[in-house]
Amino acid sequence: MREAHVVCRQLGYSSAASVYPDAHFGNGSGPIWMDHRTYCPTGNENSLLECYRWPWGCYPSRWSSSCGHANDVGVRCAGERNQSAVDEYYAEKTLTHGFTYDVDRFTYYDMTSELTFTPTSVNDGDILQCHVYGLLRSATLELEIPNRRPIQAPLPNTLSIDAVELRGKYNVVNLVISCHVNFTDQPFPYLHTYTIGTGNTTFSSSSSGSAILSPRPNDCINLTCSATNGVGSTTSTLWHCPKDAPQNDILSVIFESREDENGEHSFIVTCQIDPDDQPFPSIHTYKIAVEDNLVSISASPTATLDLRPTTCIDVVCTGLNDFGETMKSKSYCPRPSDIDPEIPRRNILEIRTREIKGVGDTVTLVITCHVDLSDQPFPHLHTYNIGVDNRTLSISSCASAILSPLPNGCVNVTCSATNGYGKTMTWMEHCYEETNGGGPIANPHRSALQQSSTTYALLVVIVILCVITVVMRRKFIFVKPTDGDGIVTG
Repeated sequence: MREAHVVCRQLGYSSAASVYPDAHFGNGSGPIWMDHRTYCPTGNENSLLECYRWPWGCYPSRWSSSCGHANDVGVRCAGERNQSAVDEYYAEKTLTHGFTYDVDRFTYYDMTSELTFTPTSVNDGDILQCHVYGLLRSATLELEIPNRRPIQAPLPNTLSIDAVELRGKYNVVNLVISCHVNFTDQPFPYLHTYTIGTGNTTFSSSSSGSAILSPRPNDCINLTCSATNGVGSTTSTLWHCPKDAPQNDILSVIFESREDENGEHSFIVTCQIDPDDQPFPSIHTYKIAVEDNLVSISASPTATLDLRPTTCIDVVCTGLNDFGETMKSKSYCPRPSDIDPEIPRRNILEIRTREIKGVGDTVTLVITCHVDLSDQPFPHLHTYNIGVDNRTLSISSCASAILSPLPNGCVNVTCSATNGYGKTMTWMEHCYEETNGGGPIANPHRSALQQSSTTYALLVVIVILCVITVVMRRKFIFVKPTDGDGIVTG
């Protein structure tokens, strides 16, 4: 989106609304001037010409394996177009990226059509040059004035050299080296051969003013760029040191509490960095987290919490650029005068259960002790004790526990929690039952009904057992005839 904002601003709009990759609006046509990554450090640049880029043109054999219009990127811009702002911007620029010839006036058309200008003076044999989107073309003026421009060698300091680091595949850092020449300083004939190297090593000797050193050395090097036009040569040097991920300890975390007109407090966290410690490229994304919860991830180093913390919190600031990240953590504790300890009330906890059927039809019971944030006491609950049938499953800051496997019958689930000043507790009965519709049956009011039915069944079993025992142990009395009158007991 940073590069998209620059594209829209270059065309006269305020900003970009969205980006569409992979030729969303159809394949373009004509030459491809930007075949690889273009990096705009801030997104506030007025033109892609102010951004870091790879050399102009399309080099499928060297730079990219897929150089074609199927990779075209589309941008949808926001707001109304302001052509006058574009004209004003380019009217004030030195013409190092357009037509040049001691001009006092020129007209700019969308960077897709043409530029016109009126030179103050011309000479027969003068060289006109056009450099748009990396394409360099020259033409010689043929006038009736017999005042031809003499052939000359390039002056000293005609060249300038710069180096941009780009991280590629497998975190390999490449160094893109470019030799620049201002068109007003371009000699006649113009420079046609560039030699780029360091020390006694030559990276490139061709008509291209750019070269790549891959991988980039980890130590400082002295880069050299020389160019010739057949009559003479000019040279420029640059001492380049590696520019990598931001160093540690360059971030600091600052806390600030503000009170609005209604007496409401806002808590502001700022990830501050000294401009002298700002890496290259600069940090463009800040992540701000409070107690492992991500609060903000944006280009802004500041995040606002709706409420001032009433207990100690840990804040982590992470700053990222394209080459790595740096991190700083800091704890915040409110003043004792801001703390009003509260013992948790009863019935603020709620037990939630959920059955999950896993491998082999094993049923696992997930138990969660839930507390509404509006009922959360201060300090907040920090220790949860979760148990099943007088057996402890978990004692920790985690409000969830797992029972696996889940018995086929019913279990009593208990949950208690403390904040250091007191505790609260609740319980429920969870019964596993396969129904036609499937799913668990869990009802905190089922206990009394279950207990009554269980007691009734137990009483029936006891009565049956008692009857059997009496029958097995009773004495039988019977009369047996004898020769005489007699009674036999047995």
